[in-house]
Amino acid sequence: MILTLLQNGEYEAARVKSLQELQTNQDNAELNYYAAWAHDALGKEDAAIPFYEKALQIGLPESDRKEAYIGLGSTYRITGAPEKAAILFQTALQEFPQNKALQTFSIMTKYSLGLEKEALEEALILLTETTENTDILGYKKAIQFYAQDLDATFH
Repeated sequence: MILTLLQNGEYEAARVKSLQELQTNQDNAELNYYAAWAHDALGKEDAAIPFYEKALQIGLPESDRKEAYIGLGSTYRITGAPEKAAILFQTALQEFPQNKALQTFSIMTKYSLGLEKEALEEALILLTETTENTDILGYKKAIQFYAQDLDATFH
């Protein structure tokens, strides 16, 4: 029921329902994740953090764990804790190294940490790996080569 509320964008109802159910089942990872999701969607990022953390600590199924990593890492980043986000995304990417959404949020975190060059390099590689745009794909090899060191010059 709570998942349906979340999927339908009924975030306040999902928040209230998840908090009610957590009163009697506080160690339920899924309920904590739903509470985090609802708070996050309502712009209550600071309130979402402990629910995300607890859900991940207790243990979530793989698909929810990926989403919780993204939610928590993104929330850390936008609430002024990009260092925490970077550590979390590093852990998440060890577990899910091919997940392009995790890679994207990790890139944004690197930017927030002042690692603009590294972030741009990774973003260019990710672009060439995921695009279907034939104009970009025509230069894939060159883009990937130059992305390895954007400051390099050749004479």
